[in-house]
Amino acid sequence: MLTMNAHPNAAFPTVTPVPFLDTWSKVSGLYRDAAQASTQQWVLSSSRIIQEHTLRAFVSASQACADALAKNAISVQQQSMGRLLDANQKAMGMVGEAFTKAWMGGLQPAK
Repeated sequence: MLTMNAHPNAAFPTVTPVPFLDTWSKVSGLYRDAAQASTQQWVLSSSRIIQEHTLRAFVSASQACADALAKNAISVQQQSMGRLLDANQKAMGMVGEAFTKAWMGGLQPAK
């Protein structure tokens, strides 16, 4: 209650603590703590899931890359061997043809 006395300063009543208001403060603190714990758990568990999936993706990508590199190495090696065999066959053919010409040239009658 606001009262005025002879002085122009107002007199304010003293507020006495009300147990009901104190209870609401405690109840809101419980909800705050529960919400904070839930949020923290959600953030940490989400972070852990993201880390696990990122690691799995990295490992999977590394394995796929290693497999692709191994397949490429085998393919290149097979192609290389094929080229070397083809060059070897052509070289043997050229040597054989030169040998045959030289041998046949020696068997021809002199002119």
